[in-house]
Amino acid sequence: MKRFLLILFTILVAANHLLSETLEERINNISIPEMQSIVEFLGHDLLEGRAPGTRGGNLAEIYMRSLFKWMNLEPGFNNQYLQPFTLKGFTIKQLNIEANQIPLRHIDDVVGTWVGKEKNVELEGEAIFVGFGITTDLWNWDDYKNVDVKDKFVITRVNDPGMVNEKIFEGKTLTYFGRWIYHIEEAARRGAAGILLIHTDESAGYDWNVVKNSWGGEEVYLESDLQNNLKFRGWIKESSLKRILDSKKINLDKLYKKSRERKFKPVPLGFTVKVKGTCDQREVLNHNVIAEIPGKSTKKIVLSAHIDHHGISSDKKGDNIFNGAIDNGSAVAAMMVTAKILKEFQKDLFYTVVVLACQSEEAGLLGSKYYVKNLPDRDRKHVIANINFESTPVWGKTSDFMAIGGRFSTLEDILKPIVKKQGLDYSYFSMTNQGFFFRSDQFSFARFGIPAIWISAGETDDSGEKKYPQFWKTDYHTVRDEYDPQWPLEGMRQTIQMTLRLIDYMNKTKAIPKWKGKLTFPIES
Repeated sequence: MKRFLLILFTILVAANHLLSETLEERINNISIPEMQSIVEFLGHDLLEGRAPGTRGGNLAEIYMRSLFKWMNLEPGFNNQYLQPFTLKGFTIKQLNIEANQIPLRHIDDVVGTWVGKEKNVELEGEAIFVGFGITTDLWNWDDYKNVDVKDKFVITRVNDPGMVNEKIFEGKTLTYFGRWIYHIEEAARRGAAGILLIHTDESAGYDWNVVKNSWGGEEVYLESDLQNNLKFRGWIKESSLKRILDSKKINLDKLYKKSRERKFKPVPLGFTVKVKGTCDQREVLNHNVIAEIPGKSTKKIVLSAHIDHHGISSDKKGDNIFNGAIDNGSAVAAMMVTAKILKEFQKDLFYTVVVLACQSEEAGLLGSKYYVKNLPDRDRKHVIANINFESTPVWGKTSDFMAIGGRFSTLEDILKPIVKKQGLDYSYFSMTNQGFFFRSDQFSFARFGIPAIWISAGETDDSGEKKYPQFWKTDYHTVRDEYDPQWPLEGMRQTIQMTLRLIDYMNKTKAIPKWKGKLTFPIES
């Protein structure tokens, strides 16, 4: 009996010690295995690159739901974990494209997607160069000048005029209006039948291989984004376009020079673009996976990270799985460990925390866009902030920390002292010319008026190497983005730690972030 009582006493003492652990102690005791396990699974070949609507994509959804249940998080969508939404999927099977009667090679010269209702692709339109294809009052800029481009093939530069003139827009810092998705949205609003985005490594921020890998397979769209006349959406290599223009004795560099001026007007190019081929179509059922950790308040902080990637390349020899271990397995791991610890300290939460595992980010932030857009107005008003995790660093410790998009709101003012207290420098992403704030799920929240950041440890790890920028230049959207058991995961640990400290501060002070300064993107009502 004495032995039994001694064992029971020991268990109670141990349990009491666990329960009495402070948040700061738990923050300092984040283990490698709890971070490692999630990124290892999501980056495994068996998940086949987690493309939306595939076996691997479905497995990722089921896995996230299981994790939410295991962590005893409450369902976050109508008493369920899964929020269904349907996408339209389009896969080009065969494509012939010519401009000025000169053939262009699919994949080598042009990549794109047909999004018409017909499976047999056939489209012809007059080519017109629209400069940067931007219209915005923010910088008193209008490339279209009310020129009618209905049923035409718009050919446009990517990026924005600040790329070539640092005195306008935000200089080398890419704005929302420089993103490829904006150019497509604007061409659709104007009634164009097709669009070709001119690719250069400098203007896009990545090489042609990234474009091929991103656009060479199935492309998926929300039905609401297809209610327009824009049936073909694609990219053309600058060198291939020059070859076409040379045959018409048109100098592309001179067109570029004209497009740098506010007085620029669209230039008809005097030839047609013809597209012909076949396209498979299907409906793709996706699910955002959503959970909640209720706090004392109905106001909410949303944590988000996307679970999808680019799947399998059927025409690639050898390793053909885009595992997406860093993009975005590491970020999902960071979000889930953050949620796990917040659940452990739920009694201290003032704000309710939503945990959102988004689908279809790679297709244009579709899952997060669907989530925010379909929140009832009263619920959306209760969301005070979004903290997004994207391609979280997996390498050694960094001496700095950053919040991409923080400059737009007081989230940065809240975070800076917290970072400083940990002996770290607050930094800004060196690759601002690539517009990362507009390229990940935090932007879906920002567009609907919710202050949002992408939170991350800094660029340079303790080896002195700029591992983060190196990843974007060499492994991003390639089959090389694979799980490595040797990753120290210290950058991930720092990201989790800082996120927990930020949320803890907001809970204790009941801080509500606000917008500040000039916003360089439109807010939707």
